Amino acid sequence: MSAHAHPPSLDRDKALIDVARVIVASALTIGSVLLTAFGFVERVVGIERIATDRRFTLLALMPGAAALAFLASGRALGALYDVSVPARKIPAWRRAFLRFVDISGAYGLFAIVISGLVAVASFLAIALLLDLRLMVLSTLSGVLAFCVALSGMLMRYSPRRRLIDFALAVSILVAMAIDQFY
Repeated sequence: MSAHAHPPSLDRDKALIDVARVIVASALTIGSVLLTAFGFVERVVGIERIATDRRFTLLALMPGAAALAFLASGRALGALYDVSVPARKIPAWRRAFLRFVDISGAYGLFAIVISGLVAVASFLAIALLLDLRLMVLSTLSGVLAFCVALSGMLMRYSPRRRLIDFALAVSILVAMAIDQFY
């Protein structure tokens, strides 16, 4: 063995891909466990009681935490796509469509499923915040969360996308905090 052995060079893209895969898998698992546990308790206790009884305040935070986990999973999946597939010089709407149908539609399916999970968890978080009143507002927030999550996975990184992601995460956190202290 030589005294001047050099460590192997780090392939940055391969390392990013590995980290993104771990984040996607772990965030999906965490979000799924939170939403599933919430569903089991909701079946036993009832959604109305969770929304109105302050003893279940921490339980009411689970959908919001699940939404944040699914959002993190979607962003990691988008970063994985950004590293794996080279950028194309085409209009943004066409790029998003091509990104949606790439990989024989598997990425598009994941994007829809993860966005749907973000939407459901956001809907539940807002519905619980409002004590199940104004379901139209809760539904609109779920639809908006779906659109933000889906567009974030179908568009390449940009400052505008980061701002939209940040606004969604902050709104979920604010809803959770208001529900906790209200």
